[in-house]
Amino acid sequence: MSDEVIIRELVGLDQTMTIFPLYSQVSRLSEAVVCQRLSAMFAQSNYRCIAAYIDERMVGASGFWTSTQLWCGKYIEADNVVVDNAVRSQGIGGKMMAWIEAEAERIECAVVRIAMVLGRERTHQFYARNGYFDDGLLMVKALSRGAAEFPEYVSQQV
Repeated sequence: MSDEVIIRELVGLDQTMTIFPLYSQVSRLSEAVVCQRLSAMFAQSNYRCIAAYIDERMVGASGFWTSTQLWCGKYIEADNVVVDNAVRSQGIGGKMMAWIEAEAERIECAVVRIAMVLGRERTHQFYARNGYFDDGLLMVKALSRGAAEFPEYVSQQV
């Protein structure tokens, strides 16, 4: 068995759905919901996905968005970076982020950004080690449609 990590872009919904078993390690979403959301994401025409493989076994995956905002111009935002529990802390996440950063350079983005959930110290440390800086705060409010899935974002104001 080789330890070489190969990063490949997944093209289309069928290929991208192959991330579901890996994504299931960090999410409780059903396969049907993941498929429906990925379909909607692809319909926006600015979503792409990569996967990391060791000997044809998928060991990591990350989606990413390309867009433009007034403050920074063109950017890439990594989305749901996941590494298989069995091979975490072996540099796979760093290799996927390096691939995304190289792609950002290739398509002339100004920045790469990542949004992450507060309280995930290991995740925060990973991004800091890879050259990312805290530069904002993402504020979230669950609306009626999202209240069940995101109870932590439901306002407790009376």
